Amino acid sequence: MGRVREFLGGPLMRRSLLLGTGAAIIGYGGYVFGEYDRPRKEWEDLGDRPLKLYSPRDDTANRQRILLIDQWNAMHPKHQVDIVEHSNITDLSYSVIHARLQAEDPDVDVVELDVPWIAEFAAAGYIQPLEDVDSSGFIDRTYEAGVVDGEDFALPFHSDVGMLYYRKDFVSDERAAALSDWESLRELIGEVAADGGFEGGIAMQLDAYEGFTVNVWEYLLANGVDTAENGSIDFGPGSRAVELLETMAGDIHPELGSSSNEVPNILPTSLQFDEDASRVAFQEGRTPLLRHWPRAFSQLPSCDPDFEVGVRPMPGGVLGGRSLAISAFSERRVVSQALIEFLTGPASQQLIFERGGFAATRHEPYYDAVAQIENILESNEVPEDDEAAESALLEELRCEEAGDSLPRMEAEQLHTALESAGRRPGVERYTQFSQAFHGFLHGRFERASAPDLDGLGEALQDAIEGR
Repeated sequence: MGRVREFLGGPLMRRSLLLGTGAAIIGYGGYVFGEYDRPRKEWEDLGDRPLKLYSPRDDTANRQRILLIDQWNAMHPKHQVDIVEHSNITDLSYSVIHARLQAEDPDVDVVELDVPWIAEFAAAGYIQPLEDVDSSGFIDRTYEAGVVDGEDFALPFHSDVGMLYYRKDFVSDERAAALSDWESLRELIGEVAADGGFEGGIAMQLDAYEGFTVNVWEYLLANGVDTAENGSIDFGPGSRAVELLETMAGDIHPELGSSSNEVPNILPTSLQFDEDASRVAFQEGRTPLLRHWPRAFSQLPSCDPDFEVGVRPMPGGVLGGRSLAISAFSERRVVSQALIEFLTGPASQQLIFERGGFAATRHEPYYDAVAQIENILESNEVPEDDEAAESALLEELRCEEAGDSLPRMEAEQLHTALESAGRRPGVERYTQFSQAFHGFLHGRFERASAPDLDGLGEALQDAIEGR
């Protein structure tokens, strides 16, 4: 777990953190749990037409994003918001938003965008820059995802990042903490996978969809491939990236001879896995490791003594999540930005972290959770250097009736992952790029033979240029 003093750099307790968070809430645009100071600019009169926020369907247990809109509407009876939900499948969501903005629909005011779409939509003139943005309090990586050519086009609503889950009966917390790249992952897999009767080392999301692009990108970053300023990678003939893709094929198919481990380092059926299928494979005991998003922590069994799970940042973990932007064709720009500031502000971020299960885009919710955990450990007189006792106590409390009221145990690891998250390429036609990427590679990875990667770089460049 690590202690709050190490995490925060000093002995801050929950009370001081909450006081600091409260000050941030009051100072940010005037929002503080139900109150709003006078806006910086006069808000537009909406007449009888509410603001429209286009957002993927909220499938969380208590629909916290919807509750935030309800809170806004209660606070602002003259500036109501209607949330228009659409599919939360990434490709379908993209199609809906792209079609409405391409049609220059003035009824679309605020849109919730997947992080890699922001550069594309800004370049197409579909979203407009925000004014006088206060970036203080945001985790740098989450805020930077909305900046294009030095201008703020979006603010981060909720985040995501690659995380590594491990079976604690086979991998100790200390051993997991040493995992920093794929070389260390292969070494660990060689130590535990064969003796544990596993079919492979790690379950991943490698079906032919966006998950493939993300997982392969993380593999490349974890192996130290060089990236350009916009996050792009060179896939030309003889490049380091092409060599690594050939190595990855060997991690899936041991018969290609790139690994000496007795089982595949990557479970081969990962090539048919999305997020749900990979998590099920891990739960079924087919692998000791799982690459997944933060939400898997609450989805995996928590009170099974034969299936204790730990979590660390995934080596090379890539930033995901969604940000909020204003349509270039909205006539209600000032109040639209106020809505975005409300949803991304400290109070809302605390709520979606604690109640919605999302990864917050600001520091404060993580600091608060870690401080609460520290108080629990101190009140139970757990020595600071006894991580085994810490883990045992927290797991015991998590499995009791009061477990639902505990702070998020994975907060420290999640915050660490977000602070160091990698990025997908910030290209103008990212969706086409990703489709070309997994379209070119997926079939070649399915074959148990050395992949022919000639033409990959050219195919990706054609996608970026719209050819």
